[in-house]
Amino acid sequence: MKYILPLLMCLIPSLLVAQDQPRKVDERLSHLTKSQLKRHYLYMQPHSEYRNEKLEAYVKKVGERILAQSGHAGQKYAFIIRDNPMPGASVTGSPVVYIDRGLFAALNSEAEFAGVLGHELGHNVARHVAKSKRKQISTNVLATLASIMVGNNGVGSAIRSQRQVNFFEYRREAELEADRLGAEYMYKANYEPSALILGLSQVFDVSKYIAGVGVDEVTHHGLRASHPREDRRLLKVIETAGQLTPGEGLIGRDEYRAAVDGVVFGPNYKKNAPDGYKRYVNETLGITFIHPESWSRSIKGSKIILKDGEKTMQLKISIEKTVNNKLTSEEAIKEKYPDGLVGLQKIHPNSERDLGTIGARPAQRVALSKVARNTFHFLGIAKNGDITSAQDGEFVNIIRSFRRMTPKDKLADGVVEIYYERLKPGETFSSLALKAKDFGDEDIEAALRVINGYHPNGEAEPGTWIKKLRKIKREQ
Repeated sequence: MKYILPLLMCLIPSLLVAQDQPRKVDERLSHLTKSQLKRHYLYMQPHSEYRNEKLEAYVKKVGERILAQSGHAGQKYAFIIRDNPMPGASVTGSPVVYIDRGLFAALNSEAEFAGVLGHELGHNVARHVAKSKRKQISTNVLATLASIMVGNNGVGSAIRSQRQVNFFEYRREAELEADRLGAEYMYKANYEPSALILGLSQVFDVSKYIAGVGVDEVTHHGLRASHPREDRRLLKVIETAGQLTPGEGLIGRDEYRAAVDGVVFGPNYKKNAPDGYKRYVNETLGITFIHPESWSRSIKGSKIILKDGEKTMQLKISIEKTVNNKLTSEEAIKEKYPDGLVGLQKIHPNSERDLGTIGARPAQRVALSKVARNTFHFLGIAKNGDITSAQDGEFVNIIRSFRRMTPKDKLADGVVEIYYERLKPGETFSSLALKAKDFGDEDIEAALRVINGYHPNGEAEPGTWIKKLRKIKREQ
């Protein structure tokens, strides 16, 4: 029986590498149709999800408060945070609102955040995505038919050009309608509607800073436009939404500070592993792999030892100089274990190259991989000499994640996080930037000003709550 379990487990593909296995649908997305789910996965492809329980709970709370006042009240929505350092939010027509991580650095209150969410919900309520697609399709059909009928491609091009102008005007009107609806939802939810302009202005300024271009090249919601604070049509939209008695509208600066404290600012090197896992990178050995966050890791001589949180299982990686480069990894593992070895497979089944071999022995999970001049031997064992299928699955996942380190894995030694603190007497954005001079090549002084709403050269008064930046060491 001890031979059968390892052999069967060796035939089970690792969840980390089986790209063609059915996805386990996130409970938050269980309300989506198959086509909406497909759209979601396609939209999320460029970015992973930014997981932060405190922030996710806050986003859901504010999102559902605004949703309850919208034309989609009563519908189930998901609010997903994308790990994108740019400030923005978006919808695709499905009942999902996507918030980019960079938005939290740009805004300064719950009301501003509610305004952005209300704007995106307004796009969905007004069905702008679907209408936009129909307009583009009808333009292409009309242009093609006209070209065929008159035998002149120039006619079709002219139609496309004119309709493109009309389409941009439609988008401008759609943005204003979304602003109007967002401000209306804010008013009904007792948020101060004028905070919508503050929020859009902050997004505008931060986007301009990140892009490093002049104001004429920066867009408001994807369009060329004046600064939101100077946009008369937008100001009129806010006035129409409703006027709350001064001091009655919720601003929520304290709540926003509590939720955003600790959010990553700029590139995120902290989460370069799937949820629930840590990545280990050894630049000297030139290797990397992932393991569960709950596992401990230690280095003893020429061995890397991994143990689960309950200390019921251990994976030992022994490092030896490669003696015979002519041997394949399969030949080498057979030489290492001449008896009891079964179920041999490539560590990376889809690779044509010899990147290592995985197999099993009685009550043991074993593998071998050669990187540079070293051979790495893997030995997984469990307490009492009895490996369960779940334990063996963890061994397989770790082993299959093992590979040669690439330049992409050689990341910065830390990430920059936002934290809040009152400005001390004598502190300026310039003095704060000097303390953060090792954060990178960016203009930290300008970044601090813009994310705090003092762009381009303002200064905060002592005692004012401001966003500051700190560097957190990346875990090895």
